[in-house]
Amino acid sequence: MSDLPVVTPGGVVCRLDDLADASSRPFLLRFDDGEEVEIFLVRRGEDVFAYVNECPHENLPLQWENGSFLSLDKQRIFCQVHGASFDMASGEAVSGPALGGCLMKVPVLLADGEIRLAPR
Repeated sequence: MSDLPVVTPGGVVCRLDDLADASSRPFLLRFDDGEEVEIFLVRRGEDVFAYVNECPHENLPLQWENGSFLSLDKQRIFCQVHGASFDMASGEAVSGPALGGCLMKVPVLLADGEIRLAPR
């Protein structure tokens, strides 16, 4: 059982102001049928991107300690297990053992200051 905040398709994840620029935050996406998937948001300026928390290199979670999904310079998404890094906007691997791979994007909408998951 996860202690992550639970979100649902079509639901509000959080307000944009709740996610600092150049930061990331994990959530648990729960579908109507009970299926659950760990996801995370990353923010760059006024843009927000969401991905499934799974590195394409070995299908392991990207972060392992403090919920951080970003490199130290906060310019890329970073897999702390094997050191792969990914473009924040596209999810494409740009270095490390995941080259050629891509994170699974989760569609989000930003409206009226709220970050909302797209309906399933």
